[in-house]
Amino acid sequence: MKEKDLRHLKRVELLDMLIEQGRLVDAQAEEIKKLKEEREELNRKLEDRRISLEKAGSIAEASLGIAKVFAAAEEAAKIYLENLREKSGSEIPAGQALEDAMKEST
Repeated sequence: MKEKDLRHLKRVELLDMLIEQGRLVDAQAEEIKKLKEEREELNRKLEDRRISLEKAGSIAEASLGIAKVFAAAEEAAKIYLENLREKSGSEIPAGQALEDAMKEST
């Protein structure tokens, strides 16, 4: 509304306009508050997701490291069994050689 039109309004009409604008401002303030709360919640969820992804990466790295340890242990066991076979001079099955080695060590 133009200023000229506002001058011709009665006080009651002006007060009604002010009250309506106040309601609109209150409604917008409430909406802003809700949006801020929603943003904070989304930020928390995002941070939780980042932490989960970091942990997943750590777990994957740990499992890869463990897999390497098991592979090295398996290779060492194979070499150990081969050495046992060579020392005994016979073709003992791997399971039997392992059992014999276990008996000797106890």
